[in-house]
Amino acid sequence: METSLTTLMLQRCAQTIEQVISPNLTGGFEFEQAMYIAILLHILAPAVEEKTQEVAEENEGMRQVLGQVVQALRDNAAGPELAESFDGRLAKAAAGQAAIGEANSDLKGAMVDAIKGLDALAPDLPEETVSSLRGEIRGALRQQLDHGVQRVIHRMGGMTL
Repeated sequence: METSLTTLMLQRCAQTIEQVISPNLTGGFEFEQAMYIAILLHILAPAVEEKTQEVAEENEGMRQVLGQVVQALRDNAAGPELAESFDGRLAKAAAGQAAIGEANSDLKGAMVDAIKGLDALAPDLPEETVSSLRGEIRGALRQQLDHGVQRVIHRMGGMTL
């Protein structure tokens, strides 16, 4: 597994505090606080890595679903304008123009817009198309909920709900 830049930076900051800053502190309180910060950085580093991977998976799932929505809308006379509105958002997220968290937020917004757009165009689209796309959207949203629940369980020390 490749270490992300953010994780590496957190680990290096912790090492700098431990090896460079802490040895030069003269007060016990300051030394203690610096070491606590270093410990917290070591604890946070793997969590950042895990969350980044989960968010990347979420983003990919949402991109795939939105791509299906765009294709279905293009294939029907009722939806080309709505399809065009999603193209720019997908291109931005796919090209990495936004940070992973920002792309996640943008894609979630696009998912909400896709639901609203499908609802508005439902009378003009085949029922099986609308039903299928709604199922895909629900699946992508469920993935995000699953990851969110897992993060909460992890923070609670592995307790089960």
